[in-house]
Amino acid sequence: MDLAQFSKLAHPEDRAGIQNFFERIIRGGSGEQLQCRVTGVNGIERLIEIEGQGLFDSRGKLLGAYGACQDITDCSATEAALRESEDHYLHAVELTAQIPWTADPDGSILEVGPVWLELIGMGREEALGSGWMAALHPEDVEQTARLWTQVLATGAPLDLEYRLRLVNGGYRWFRVRAAARRNELGEIIRWYGTAHDIHDRKLAEAALRYSEAFARSILESTIDCVIVLDLTGSVQFINGPGLEAMEIEDFEARQGKSWSSFWPADVTEEVTRALAAARAGGAARFVAFGPTAKGAPRWWDVRVSPFLGPEGKPDGLLAIARDMSDAKHASEQLEHAWAAAEATAQQLENVLESTTDGVVTLDHDLRFTYVNRRAQDLFADEVDLRGRLHREVFPGQTFDELREQYRNAFRQQEAAHFERYIPLRNMWMEFHVYPSADGVNVFFKDVTERHRAREELRYLAHHDSLTGLANRTILRACLEQMLPASAPDQQTAVLFLDLDDFKAVNDSLGHQAGDMVLVAAAERLKTAVHSSDLVCRFGGDEFVVVAQVSGTDEASRLAKRIIGTLSEPYKVEGRTMTTGVSIGIAIAPKPGAAVADVKRDADIALYQAKAEGGGMFRVFDQTMGKDFHQREELKRDLRGAVAREEFHLVYQPLIDLGTCRIKGFEALLRWEHPEKGVVSPLSFIPLAEASGAIVEIGEWVLATACREAASWPSDVSVAVNLSPIQFQDGRLPETVSRCLSESGLPPGRLQLEITESVLLANTESNIEILAALRRLGASISMDDFGTGYSSLGYLRKFAFDKVKIDRSFVGDLVAKGKSGAERTTIVRAIIDLAHNLGLAVTAEGLETKAQATILQELGCDEAQGYLISQPVAAGDVARIMSQFGGTACGASAADTAPTDPAKREPSDLLR
Repeated sequence: MDLAQFSKLAHPEDRAGIQNFFERIIRGGSGEQLQCRVTGVNGIERLIEIEGQGLFDSRGKLLGAYGACQDITDCSATEAALRESEDHYLHAVELTAQIPWTADPDGSILEVGPVWLELIGMGREEALGSGWMAALHPEDVEQTARLWTQVLATGAPLDLEYRLRLVNGGYRWFRVRAAARRNELGEIIRWYGTAHDIHDRKLAEAALRYSEAFARSILESTIDCVIVLDLTGSVQFINGPGLEAMEIEDFEARQGKSWSSFWPADVTEEVTRALAAARAGGAARFVAFGPTAKGAPRWWDVRVSPFLGPEGKPDGLLAIARDMSDAKHASEQLEHAWAAAEATAQQLENVLESTTDGVVTLDHDLRFTYVNRRAQDLFADEVDLRGRLHREVFPGQTFDELREQYRNAFRQQEAAHFERYIPLRNMWMEFHVYPSADGVNVFFKDVTERHRAREELRYLAHHDSLTGLANRTILRACLEQMLPASAPDQQTAVLFLDLDDFKAVNDSLGHQAGDMVLVAAAERLKTAVHSSDLVCRFGGDEFVVVAQVSGTDEASRLAKRIIGTLSEPYKVEGRTMTTGVSIGIAIAPKPGAAVADVKRDADIALYQAKAEGGGMFRVFDQTMGKDFHQREELKRDLRGAVAREEFHLVYQPLIDLGTCRIKGFEALLRWEHPEKGVVSPLSFIPLAEASGAIVEIGEWVLATACREAASWPSDVSVAVNLSPIQFQDGRLPETVSRCLSESGLPPGRLQLEITESVLLANTESNIEILAALRRLGASISMDDFGTGYSSLGYLRKFAFDKVKIDRSFVGDLVAKGKSGAERTTIVRAIIDLAHNLGLAVTAEGLETKAQATILQELGCDEAQGYLISQPVAAGDVARIMSQFGGTACGASAADTAPTDPAKREPSDLLR
């Protein structure tokens, strides 16, 4: 085909280009290319590419040309489509607000869109790899890296949000999504993703969340019940406080139900009217009673209104209900209170008019505005006080003072309470002044009698009610004043007085007679001292005198004078009786001596005076103090002496004066002190009684005596002395019963000895205890008979089994002259009286054969004393009993010398 034929097949627009192509080849061109359009035999236009070059000889002469043609129609179309796609992508990337990016399978960024540079300001090269993470917000770096690593490991699509730093330094939120591209083997060959700016949406969502939270917080924090209804009146929502106030726990079950069903039947009509008004675009309010879901009564204040939709028409209804139960209750209470206040006001007026107190009200000028009947009667007589000034009606100094009190109360707005003597009425008045905004209210009454009683009480608080003497309060105050002022030539002497045997007066004549003696003694005491001396009754039969003296001699003279005065006989209810007094004196050793020390010293001296027989005085000295401390040490050591086994018993035999046989033994207590050795019973028994330790010691004596006597012959008894203190313990009969039971000693072999002091106090109670002991089977003896005030009287009160004549009578039996004869007469009378009453008689303190002979002649039944035997230990009892057989007892009256029984044969003891 020649060139002309080829040109005809070519597209007209391409023919000139073909002509030029071939001309270049002829001119010697090589490697020429040309694309042109030609129409094939099928009439279809195709795009072909022609390559050719000229063929020349060695001289450069054109020999011809050669080349090739290739149909590139399909390839050209493909390239055009590709160029179009690339152009489309380029325009899409440059114009979109998103940031496209790609990454290799390991997550390194390969490409980023141009928006990245525009927004972030970070160059493309800087962002590639992992450099883009430098733009992340510091708080988002960790989470972003973790999620990106997780996605790379799993191949799952990526969808996350983070903040990027912009060119201006601020941060914006972006949503990043990406997906993996895989090959035919499923391997990831590239990641494609975009970053989309969602900052504005984020802010809008946050604002929405805040708005919703704010609205909900208002709904949940209000005290009101907020109820959302649809236009039909069905309940759609109730806030939390509303559910709580209405006690609804199952809202889901109630949601969608008619609001009217929440109310009682008699309220539904009012509810319906309110809903209709709200649906019409208005608002309604009502107050109604409606119980909670659990039936609790409630009153509600309800408002119903519509909320509008987009078109401005009601889209739903809103009901707000407030619990007003308390307010309703308060309102009812207020109504009742008003009614009660009116009634109270009337009652108050009635009370004020009928009270015995005077009541007036005064304004700020002290003008009377109210005066009750009592005030009118007390002060105004026939004059009406209302409307008059106080100073006009009541002039004078006394009322000036009252007016000043009123003014002070009004100025300070503080209540005042005081008493005043009103000469106008010769009475004491008590005033209570209460300020008000307008003046003062004054309440007053006659307290003359109370004032007099108060003065009497004040007197009684410092004086003894029986004798009228000063009491302990004044004594202490006096000593506190006088002791610091003591001087060598003007010393303070404190005399403690105790009436001797006063208890016997009370018990024999009664307490009324005892009181008469105390009153008489107080009057005498006042005459025996100086007018400057203080005389006090300390308590019971104890008195105290405080005097200023020049020294011990003057104090002693005062004590002698007191003893002489108080020892004179007393006439009491027609009977004459005598009671002495013991006095202990302490003189303040130096100025400023302690009150307690001086009183203690006087008490110690009094104890010494009484211990020496009474009816005397003793002045305290340091020896007494030492003795006192020794006694206190003994009292302390007595505690626990039983547990330490420091006590033991000795036994002194009692013989039958007719048969010379031993009938029993008297148990006598001995104390072996670990440091002081043997302590005399005369020393420790009184201390044991004073401290109460005698109860424990007495139980031990009873138990030990019964146990040791149980091994003696069956006709030999044991006698145990009982202290008056043991009778204060109501368990004495129980103790005796237990000791008999535990020892096995028959009750008939136990003799219990008491002195008349047991019957001096609580006579009836102690006689009951004695009767209980008698019922146990034990015999009861009265010890030291004849030494007390009322020994004969006690024989009448209780049926004793035996009396024991005191050793003081036995010792004088052999005295010469009148004294011996009198003693013999007394002893004979005791023996005869006892025998007539069916009582046995035991003589104590038998020391000579002459005494024994007289006692035999007088008919005395038994005797005990050193003539027979000293007290012996329990182990020697059997030996003593073996020495006495049945020898007749006889003796010469001329033989009066005491005999050592340890050196005599038993048969000779009473001969």
